[in-house]
Amino acid sequence: MASRSFPDNPFLGEFQELAHGRPDGPALRDSVRDHAAPDAPRLSRYLRAGSALAVTGSPVHDALSGEFIGALEVHTDGEWFWYSDLAHYVERYHVPLDEIFIDHARAHHWTPPALSTEDLIEIADALEALATDGSGCTKLP
Repeated sequence: MASRSFPDNPFLGEFQELAHGRPDGPALRDSVRDHAAPDAPRLSRYLRAGSALAVTGSPVHDALSGEFIGALEVHTDGEWFWYSDLAHYVERYHVPLDEIFIDHARAHHWTPPALSTEDLIEIADALEALATDGSGCTKLP
């Protein structure tokens, strides 16, 4: 099995206001912009097209408006990870994302690679191995 590598912080959009966010994550309210970045439509399509690594039955509501968004999923392109509601926040509130990720999506011509079931299992295993440092201390969300 090939070794997977991930960016230093491979999770996008972990806003502190979200139930699935991080307490030390960026504030969604502070990330809202009044206009979209030039590549925002392509970026939101990329986010929606990512492979589902985990699917839940948990409903997700917009943290700012209360609007129902959909079921919570974790998406990936094999290197980066994001929750299924992130595309909504990019579209509705024009939240900016990590420029390294944007360059990565652009380099893939705004189309995430197709991942097989075997790829997703390998990615999940690699992510789990990174999640603890052997002492039970979580290193990733």
